[in-house]
Amino acid sequence: MTYDHRWDSRLAVNPVHATLQAFPIACFSLTVLTDIAYWRTLNLLWLHFSEWLLLAGLVFGILAALARMVDGLVRRIRPSWPAAIGGLVVLLLAALNSFIHTADGWTAVVPYGLTVSALTVLAMIATGWLGRREARHV
Repeated sequence: MTYDHRWDSRLAVNPVHATLQAFPIACFSLTVLTDIAYWRTLNLLWLHFSEWLLLAGLVFGILAALARMVDGLVRRIRPSWPAAIGGLVVLLLAALNSFIHTADGWTAVVPYGLTVSALTVLAMIATGWLGRREARHV
């Protein structure tokens, strides 16, 4: 049995993109938890955590998208279009959620902030499911 090394570069997931992509997943998922904590305790610390998590998730999400574009240009790997559109939807929902969280206190989280946070996580799950055919390990 022979092993063809030529296919490694086309099938392998870009480690830079995979690393950068992990941060928005963690940040946007934790935003739901900090929103719930604020809703239950009314402690403004949780609202500020949500704001910072959204900012960090957006920054790393944009960096991951740029890494994906560079990967597409350099290595000529075409992304799954449903996954690419899903990633864009996730970033747009997170940006909208960031604007919602700039309001004062209770209105920043309940009900719209928490709802958009949950929708962002659901969009991430759907995007991961749509992009599962890209995930190949060598």
